[in-house]
Amino acid sequence: MTPSSAHTTQSPYTTQSLQAATSSVAPPQGAARWFMIVVMFASTLNASFMQSLMNVALDQVATDFSISLSQANWVVLGYAIVTGTVITTVASLIARFGIRRVMLVSYIAAVTGSLLGAFAWNFPVMIVARLIQAITTGLTFPLVNVALLRLSPKGHAGVLLSINSGVIGVGLAVAPLISGLIITYFGLHALFLLPAVTSAVLLVCAHFALHDLTPRYDKRIDPLSVILSLLALSTFMYGLNDVTHALVPSLVLMAFALIMATLFVLRQKHLPDSLLDLRPFRVPAFAFGETLVLISYMGSVYLSLLAPLYLEGTASCTPFVAGCMLALPILCYGIFCFASGKILGRHGVWPLIPVGFTIMIGGFAATYFFAESQIIPAFLVCIALTYAGYGVMYPSIKSVDLEVIPHTQASSGSSIHSTLVQIAGSVSSALFVGIMSSDVTASMAAGASKATAYAAGFSHTLLIALGILVVGLIISLVYVRKV
Repeated sequence: MTPSSAHTTQSPYTTQSLQAATSSVAPPQGAARWFMIVVMFASTLNASFMQSLMNVALDQVATDFSISLSQANWVVLGYAIVTGTVITTVASLIARFGIRRVMLVSYIAAVTGSLLGAFAWNFPVMIVARLIQAITTGLTFPLVNVALLRLSPKGHAGVLLSINSGVIGVGLAVAPLISGLIITYFGLHALFLLPAVTSAVLLVCAHFALHDLTPRYDKRIDPLSVILSLLALSTFMYGLNDVTHALVPSLVLMAFALIMATLFVLRQKHLPDSLLDLRPFRVPAFAFGETLVLISYMGSVYLSLLAPLYLEGTASCTPFVAGCMLALPILCYGIFCFASGKILGRHGVWPLIPVGFTIMIGGFAATYFFAESQIIPAFLVCIALTYAGYGVMYPSIKSVDLEVIPHTQASSGSSIHSTLVQIAGSVSSALFVGIMSSDVTASMAAGASKATAYAAGFSHTLLIALGILVVGLIISLVYVRKV
């Protein structure tokens, strides 16, 4: 099916929703347009920072609360589960309440969750704080994509979307450095004060800057679909995170999660107003592209979570030093995001996406060698190479996927994309941190030093990530023929 034929594909929508989908709202012009774009970019940066807030803090969380790494990982997993669940509701929330109101709620959630985290007196309260913060990321990422699509001149959405991916890259680069600095010198709780302040400032700016860009109508939000989505994500992540410790119960939980996910998909087909419109998957280029999003994002999350653990465990780095070491490698992602946006506009997806996967695979293979040898400078160069490869191809996939689907399905396509990103992040976090935690525990119980145990666990999980990326390279060769 071509993008043009997808325009004629119908599904059981109410007359009200179809009329709203085919109408339009004029975006702001001039300075007001640029003010809104800047606030959107700042919102993405803030949400990206909050999502990455705990990436260098897992070892500190485990130490402060006397828990295992896999338990500490729930500050990341729980965040991703709530984010993924919220994302499935965004298209419906935009239709019902408009972009402006939804974004204002996201800032309020950020301030509330951040303040609670700053005063969290035990681990469960810190988890609750992270879950409230996650509402912000779940609302922000898909909503900003929709806003930028509406604010972009026709045919030039890829430029703003690539810049937005670069902004996320800057957030990923800055978060380990700032988080490490705060944790090392001010403690874990102080980490939550910065997003509290930035979110409060954005709340004030957004009050003046934001406009509704899509028509509003009384779209029903199906509670059962929300519950099915939450059950599917949470049980699958819980099972995957614990699979190395309790195999049979974990497999049962993951099987239950797949049943819930299947019921969620089937229910969307029979609702007059689905919670998440799945019609974009009928466009082959979108379906292939989102598969690549899943695979590539798993590789990036592997680096953002396990590279800090490796540095803290093998080289005895403080979170601040680990963050400083990783800032420049991660910044390579943002730099190459900006560059790939220009190349995409001139030459298309070939050869950006296969080349990006090839660079990532080469970077991972080299990282494996130097991680085993514990040669830290060479290790960091390899990490930078891998992030560069990710920056080469991920923005291209994202931009093309959101442009090949009909304009009326932009909100749904953006929600699907952001949902899959969170699923990929959850899966990779649970899988890789769970396996590494098990490896470290077993190695240290057998008498290995902490440095040796962390190096072995990192190398083991890296081989799994490498195999996943090889599959992505093969699929990418098919994808470039579809667009």
